[in-house]
Amino acid sequence: MFFYLKFCFGHLNIIKFLARFRKEFMNIKNLFKNKDTIYLNKKFDSKSEVLEFFASELVSKGYGSNEGKILELFQTREKQGSTGIGDKIAMPHLGDDVISKSTLLFAKVNNLEWESLDNKPVDFIFGIALSKNERESGHIEVMQKLSTLLINEKFVSELRKVDSADAFVDLLDQFDQKEEIKDSNSDDYYDIVAVTACPTGIAHTFLAKEKLIEEAKRMNLKIKVETQGAEGVKNKLTVEDIQKAKGVLLAVDREIEKNKFADANNVLEISTQKAIHNPHKYIQDLLDKKGAKLKISTSSKQDDSSDAEMTFDGFAKKMRRSLMSGISHMLPFIVFGGILLAIGFLIDIIAGTASGVDVNSPAFLSSFGFNKPVSKIVFDIGKLGLGLAVPVLSAYITFSLVGRQGLLPGFVVGAIASGQIAGTYGFLEPAIVSSGVNNPGAFLGTGSGFIGGILGAFFAAAMVIVFSKYVFGKLPQTMQGIKNILFIPLIGTLTIAVTFWAVNIVLIFVNLGLVLFLQLFQNKKEIAWILGLILGAMMAIDLGGPINKAAYIFGTLTIANGTSSVSMAAVMAAGMVPPLGIAISMFISKKLWTKEEISSGKYSNIIFGLSFISEGAIPYTSKNPKVLVPANIIGGAVAGIISATLGVNIIAPHGGIFVAFLARTNLVSGFGASLGLGITFWVLAILLGALAQAGSIILFSHINKKYPNWTKKLIIKKKKA
Repeated sequence: MFFYLKFCFGHLNIIKFLARFRKEFMNIKNLFKNKDTIYLNKKFDSKSEVLEFFASELVSKGYGSNEGKILELFQTREKQGSTGIGDKIAMPHLGDDVISKSTLLFAKVNNLEWESLDNKPVDFIFGIALSKNERESGHIEVMQKLSTLLINEKFVSELRKVDSADAFVDLLDQFDQKEEIKDSNSDDYYDIVAVTACPTGIAHTFLAKEKLIEEAKRMNLKIKVETQGAEGVKNKLTVEDIQKAKGVLLAVDREIEKNKFADANNVLEISTQKAIHNPHKYIQDLLDKKGAKLKISTSSKQDDSSDAEMTFDGFAKKMRRSLMSGISHMLPFIVFGGILLAIGFLIDIIAGTASGVDVNSPAFLSSFGFNKPVSKIVFDIGKLGLGLAVPVLSAYITFSLVGRQGLLPGFVVGAIASGQIAGTYGFLEPAIVSSGVNNPGAFLGTGSGFIGGILGAFFAAAMVIVFSKYVFGKLPQTMQGIKNILFIPLIGTLTIAVTFWAVNIVLIFVNLGLVLFLQLFQNKKEIAWILGLILGAMMAIDLGGPINKAAYIFGTLTIANGTSSVSMAAVMAAGMVPPLGIAISMFISKKLWTKEEISSGKYSNIIFGLSFISEGAIPYTSKNPKVLVPANIIGGAVAGIISATLGVNIIAPHGGIFVAFLARTNLVSGFGASLGLGITFWVLAILLGALAQAGSIILFSHINKKYPNWTKKLIIKKKKA
């Protein structure tokens, strides 16, 4: 509805439109004061008939002076764009000196076709006829007041029951006064305050924000949402905001600093996914006081001098969010390092070709990436960035779990896991060689990888709690400062590092098993499609949910050691497909979508898809899951299968089509051919996946229209079987 109003009055000052309407402006009831423009039982056959009737009534009741001109103004406005604003409501309007006295008209109809923005017929028609002076000074307020009433479900429900002009005016007065009371306090507090944050800080953070704001408007509530995204904290909540709010909603997928919420008694913690798909439930839960007071520990306060003891209470619950927090901090290092390595390769191949070197020779390929001084600098900087990825991952996992005291041991454990003291594991080389690895030294240089980094971080966090609470917990108060500055950083970190060094031996062999498993798929092309199928379907099944994130994390971590990955290429290709498939279906068959959906999604979904923001498909999938969920899965699976089968591998974890130049294929050995075919194959996989999804959307829409309960029948048959 508000989308329409912005469109309708786009030429006016948007700030004025969004501003709180003036208290002194006329009450809506006053525009029906004579009760002679309320039509509850009048039958109409068409929109034209309604407009003609309104024009005639305005003149006959003394509100206007030229019936033909009034009708022309109504019709001209309809030609500019339908005034059917959706939700079975139409709002035809005009403002001109042909109107001598401003008034509103209301007609209750039954499924009258109005060519509305949502393609649905209307049940309620509010006509607005304002004099020229009042149009210039107040028509925005009238539209906003009406809109505020009409998004109130209770008001609309009562409106359906009115059977007289008096009842209609009383209903307006009742709800209009409620809005005025609410508005008089709107500057003093927010009903709900919220924080949204996801690991990447790109899509879910802002989708959750928009859904919460949209739902709060529908519920006539005032909300303030702080976003902690890739650009940092925006719209930051103040202590006063939190104190005056009725409840606090934390829609976060990673650990955030919660100290400022310590005194709030009604706090709910949910995922961004839940905020996106069911915002009404959680806002209502806060209004019903179903939230609780947060347990703020040292990890949340992140205060080394705090007297609050660390605890294992809730440790397991925080592990997943801490992992997401670690990954969000690690991603920039992988993006930076991976792309710089690829650029180093490109510089090396270009410089080598220009100098007449055989770039396919064993001598060149043995030092590929650093044959030339310039490429070596770029390559080494990229390698440095990637080398820091696992230590940063581990450090921020422990930081999220136990605060600042976890940073040092987490970083040290991550460094051990990433192979930075590989020389101390030389005694493992014979066993590694026997498993089929030709260069055991290079493998040990990768350590236990991300598996070791993650498990080591959890181990380090647990040990920090043990040292803080049990080993040094009984020290006198005068020595607490020394404990936090010296004992835990020195004795604790050294003990954790030595212990993890031993545990890491097992994790190195776990990592070896994973590497051999991936090589099985990457080197045996006849079964690579299985990997693509699984990862592609996982990426598309819940669009940023836990299954999607699991596939993405798997793909991302396969490139953490600085090598291109078939898994990463399949994951990114499949993740790009859902928005692209939806956009293509909007071009092919407009009947499947409302005018508003096409207007807002036809081109934006192309941008979302090409940018690898699969969450762009969420609003459409959530509206029609029976059609979109299976179509998304098919599209993602097709893209994943084609990408993996054609041996496409990539070293960048994000960037979408803009990092296509990094794609290579392992079907050919020459660098130029590998690069050219890699880009072609990868783009082809994405395109075919999107076309498969668009076709599936059309097919399933047809099936769903003909057999509305087809999914239920499938479930029943499955149960019987």
